[in-house]
Amino acid sequence: MTRHFNMKADALPSHISPSSTAGVTSDMNLADTYVLLCDWHGRVVWKSGIADRVAIGDEIWKYAASKSRESLRAALAGVVALREKCTIEAESDRGEHFRFWMWPLADPQIAVCILGLRIPSQLALLTDRERACLRCLAQGMTTRNIADELDIGLTTVHTHLRRTREKLGAASAEALIGLAARYFFVSPERGASESTAARKRSV
Repeated sequence: MTRHFNMKADALPSHISPSSTAGVTSDMNLADTYVLLCDWHGRVVWKSGIADRVAIGDEIWKYAASKSRESLRAALAGVVALREKCTIEAESDRGEHFRFWMWPLADPQIAVCILGLRIPSQLALLTDRERACLRCLAQGMTTRNIADELDIGLTTVHTHLRRTREKLGAASAEALIGLAARYFFVSPERGASESTAARKRSV
């Protein structure tokens, strides 16, 4: 058995848990989250005990829907080659939706750490503008702040949030805020760049 299968769990946290992720996943059900370590080819070399179907030696996109496989390959290649963090959403061949956070690691045999989170399939129904509104809502912004941040009218913000509530089945504004905080929170150091990107995608 090679060294990378024998690493102790307490040797890994410095690579796995950047502060931006803790706020997103701290209240998640463990059945909906898992950690994978993979080599630069995308083959899994270690997985948390609750990872669903994926096995040691599988490529991370083995159970992805065909439309998500290329996106996962491209995301992994970017993390390995550019050594930058990446967040991507993908669909499984069962129609389940996941968000993956990927980080580069120092060892070529353990090149990437992946935190996977099962997310509601209804999130795929949201438009880019609706997602941008939820990201702002997750930061604690008022509807007026959201309008200013996205450079849109206040009525438009209310329309986006109403449609989002309908699509996600949120019973109240408070429930929508909870969903936004759970699935769209962005840490302050990343918030500025992601808000700019959200505005560009929404134009």
